[in-house]
Amino acid sequence: MLVTQDADFAELAAHYGPPPKVVWLRIGNSSTKLVEAKLRYNARLIEEFVADGDLYVLTIT
Repeated sequence: MLVTQDADFAELAAHYGPPPKVVWLRIGNSSTKLVEAKLRYNARLIEEFVADGDLYVLTIT
């Protein structure tokens, strides 16, 4: 799994599929503290995303 704020990785995953699965953070330029908070808040969703073999990009806003 790759966590990124770069749209290129999400586009590659959409085109070619996994691996890797991509968690795309669409939160703009943010502090490390905010990124951590977003990931922790969405931990359950991320776990479900990783377990689902049909999904390849998870967008977090």
